[in-house]
Amino acid sequence: MALTNKEKTLIEDNLNAEYLCIRKYEQYAALASDPQIKQVFTDLANKEREHANTLTGMLQGSNITPENIFSSYTTPQGDQSSMQQNLGLTDAQLLNDALSTEKHVSSSYNTAVLESVDANIRKQLQHIQQEEQQHAETLFNTMQSHGWYKVQ
Repeated sequence: MALTNKEKTLIEDNLNAEYLCIRKYEQYAALASDPQIKQVFTDLANKEREHANTLTGMLQGSNITPENIFSSYTTPQGDQSSMQQNLGLTDAQLLNDALSTEKHVSSSYNTAVLESVDANIRKQLQHIQQEEQQHAETLFNTMQSHGWYKVQ
């Protein structure tokens, strides 16, 4: 079944978000000072890349060539944690920003799931949305384990 115009737009919007997450998490991995947090960001970037590949496949399966301004960029090279202080950022702030991003992305997938006509497309989007929620949980748990997110 061919994608509806709405499905195409929703998938492209989520693809943009995935590429932005990849870029952000690779940069945050380079900036973070804690090795565990660096690894969290590296792992998340890799998972977001899988999502981007899935979404690209969905578009290409309907003979749509995705055009994306975020798909290519220069990956940060090496440890840039010394820049963190110059930028006025802490690992806690990087994690908090990433958690906010995951909340937004999960919400965007919710809309795509609810507005998709094709059951197979909807199922794939639901799977990605669940993984985005797991990413948020990983970030939350990392923050909480460092005392940066206190539950009242």
